[in-house]
Amino acid sequence: MGVTKMKGRGLLSLITYSEKRKDLLFLIDEKPRTLFEIKEFFNVKTPEIYPRIKELLEADLIQKTNNEYYLTPIGKVILKYYTPLVEILNVFEETSDFWTDHDTNAIPHHLLERFNELENSILFQDPSKNVFEQNKIIVEKLDAAQKVSGIISVFMPSSLEMIQEMVKNKTPSRIIMTQDVYDKFRLDYKELLQQFLALKDNELYLIDSVNLFIITTEGFLYFSLFYKNGLYDAQKYLVATDNRSLNWGNDCFKYFVEHAKKVDKLE
Repeated sequence: MGVTKMKGRGLLSLITYSEKRKDLLFLIDEKPRTLFEIKEFFNVKTPEIYPRIKELLEADLIQKTNNEYYLTPIGKVILKYYTPLVEILNVFEETSDFWTDHDTNAIPHHLLERFNELENSILFQDPSKNVFEQNKIIVEKLDAAQKVSGIISVFMPSSLEMIQEMVKNKTPSRIIMTQDVYDKFRLDYKELLQQFLALKDNELYLIDSVNLFIITTEGFLYFSLFYKNGLYDAQKYLVATDNRSLNWGNDCFKYFVEHAKKVDKLE
């Protein structure tokens, strides 16, 4: 039992304690490589890289056939599960302030486990202190959108502009509003909300409360959270345009729409 644990720790150390070994595994995972190709990629000489290759050979993570290095079946399995961990660490390192400063309890657990898919997202930090002047980036993206899904969990000028933009462009839209946001629209902008609902491809949903704000289009994701004290943070938000991030955003919306009540007409 003890020997097995020690071997496991040794293998973990082998991969994680050396950037060169880790990068070498990912390089060979792309396609089999010769020693020349490996040296050329890392811009090193044989004495510098071969000890790392030998360590991976001895650990049975790679093998050599016809002068090319391949991942072994074990190497492929380990890399399959190691890759998401590396991506998660990359996301956290690049955007650590965003995740540590905010209430992540609002994110469904199964999506939090997939937040490595946000690896290519970009953290924006707006220096403005005025929450009512934030998030103009959303409205700009909506102007060119062919479809929109989103959760509006806080009322601000950009929330109003978003609905106005969808109505003006007749963009097929599915929107979830929290109860307080819905009440604000119904009280002060009832006609606009009726126009939104009148468009045949539009859907409006109501949810009691959720501490996240998300907008997705066919090519854009906007994602923001609330502070742990319950206040909305309009100054820090993630923006992405890659497919993995968009899929994550769409799945997030789908989760909440399943827990929301559809609004067919204004009461």
